[in-house]
Amino acid sequence: MSYDPVDLALSESAGSGSPPFPSHLDIPAPRLARSILLVVLACFTVVIFLDVLAEHPSAYAVPWCAAGLVAAVVLQMRHSSPEATRWSPSRRAISLGLHALVTYLPLLVIKQEWGGMAGFLAGSVLLLVPGALSWVLFAAVVLSILVPGILLGLDTLDIVYLSVSTAVIGLIVYGLSRLSVLVTELIAAREDLTRLAVVRERLRFARDMHDLLGFNLSAITLKSELAHRLVAAQPERARTEISEILDISRRALTDVRGVARGYRRLSVATEAHHVQATLTAARINTEIDFRHGPLPPQADTVLAIVLREAGANVLRHSKATRCRITTTVISNVTDRIRLSVRNNGATARLSTPVAPRAVGGTGLASLTDRLSAMNGTLTSGITDDDDFELVVEVPSHADHRAVREWTATSQGTPMA
Repeated sequence: MSYDPVDLALSESAGSGSPPFPSHLDIPAPRLARSILLVVLACFTVVIFLDVLAEHPSAYAVPWCAAGLVAAVVLQMRHSSPEATRWSPSRRAISLGLHALVTYLPLLVIKQEWGGMAGFLAGSVLLLVPGALSWVLFAAVVLSILVPGILLGLDTLDIVYLSVSTAVIGLIVYGLSRLSVLVTELIAAREDLTRLAVVRERLRFARDMHDLLGFNLSAITLKSELAHRLVAAQPERARTEISEILDISRRALTDVRGVARGYRRLSVATEAHHVQATLTAARINTEIDFRHGPLPPQADTVLAIVLREAGANVLRHSKATRCRITTTVISNVTDRIRLSVRNNGATARLSTPVAPRAVGGTGLASLTDRLSAMNGTLTSGITDDDDFELVVEVPSHADHRAVREWTATSQGTPMA
């Protein structure tokens, strides 16, 4: 079973309080990982304490054993905490020095039964010492247990047993401690990804609302004003304009639903006819000259969005009387398609060059973000004959990596 990060983001933004993961996929809480580590340490200390009681039941050895075990467990839990990774080198050295004293001093009294406690020190060395030096010191701690075994006259099997048990305990302590830290980092990372998905979804929604609805709303405003002027003098034409307003409103409703679902499939050819009809109603002579073949879905959709924004800019920010919309295929190393929207009557606002931006926004800068995600380009400016021209180039064939990046940019979802 898989989950769309956008669904996760929407669930989080809706206030559900937790991502929509089933219970059997829940990541253990950090305190659970810490509890497991504490239980394992407690089990090791109990085993060592029982061994000491079995061999040294005197009242002299038991207090040494109890004090040493408590000190070792406290130090080990401190070394296994996430905060220990941020300690200064001097603090790490002092703490490891104390741990070494707790490990080796009781050997003078308790003898070989205490040898297993060196595993805690070995695990702490791996946790606190950076780089390859940690493994050198780990090996040194394991080999150090050979000395008491030889001095106590233990046989070879007992000496090997002490060394192997020290290494095994050290690796277990290190592994469980790292697991606890990684679980904490993983949950923090998941929360960050959830917040990022929410932010990206909000940016996508805001950008799509502008890019997809701006032209339709401008067209509705234009035709509503026209119908208002015609309702008394030319009622038949006014009814025609109102019918077109209803059609535009239905398209806008469809676009809103598409934005909510996170997916929109638009056609640049269909959009060109809508733009032509709207500009013609505004007494702007509009020509269309399309010379391209079939387009991949992402290129068709983004060109349609660009055309909407260009049409809205012609209506709102120019005093145009003519507009020409053309497409051509550029054949170089790879085929690319060029869309050009050219009109007269440009204002200073439209004549200002558009620079790419790092995050989505509104207008031509937002379109630049969309196009860059699919290896496309957008340029705009005043031509030699004082016309304003917007030129967009996109790949005319699907590029799988570009498709993934464009989908992530358009839908607000992280790439796999």
